[in-house]
Amino acid sequence: MMQFMAIRQQLLAQIDRGLLPPGKKLPGERQLAETFSTTRVTLREALAVLEAEGRIYRRERRGWFVAPTPCAYDPSQLVDWQHDFSQHGGQFSWLSQKTPMASAAVSDQMQLPPFAQVFEGEGRIQIGQLPVGFVRTFLHPDYFPCVWQSGEQATLLNTPADANLDWLSSWEALDSDRAAVLEVPAGTPVLKVVREWNVQHSGASRTVRLDQEWWRQHAVALCGHSAR
Repeated sequence: MMQFMAIRQQLLAQIDRGLLPPGKKLPGERQLAETFSTTRVTLREALAVLEAEGRIYRRERRGWFVAPTPCAYDPSQLVDWQHDFSQHGGQFSWLSQKTPMASAAVSDQMQLPPFAQVFEGEGRIQIGQLPVGFVRTFLHPDYFPCVWQSGEQATLLNTPADANLDWLSSWEALDSDRAAVLEVPAGTPVLKVVREWNVQHSGASRTVRLDQEWWRQHAVALCGHSAR
């Protein structure tokens, strides 16, 4: 067995036995490397495997921690992040609310006229003071005309009830801006979920809401089925 996998098994055994409970900070990398009589390069390979498995997570300049049990997340059921994640002790906050001119891709998808504006918002989900999710949403102005008037209290619970929701998931390496929001190094792999709400308009499907979400690996366990 490769040494980094043996280290991974030893750390995992302590996590599974409760000797390293959720939220517990692991010793520093230098100390761990000395404990396992290995190099920091090999140790980091073991930690990277545990991170990919969702068993530990890291915070920039703070170290490694044991991950809690992930929240069950069905993307086909969630409408409003604050409303749905509050049951898990989560807190959602808007980071920005803008009304820019829609990009060509968003304009085509939402069937907007030339030079039309779109409502764009970015937000963050925290659980126990730990940032676990970064979200970006695009909203069709005809269906969410007053959405930003409520400021930080803005809600998306008024998303059209007759809209069909499609979603898909993938893995993605974070760029520096999103990594800073989630307090992880740039390049960290995260779970990306894209969700689209579509309604019938003039005999064709029109997207009225488009969400992009980036989640820490340990934060959520997807359930339900993607429509794609």
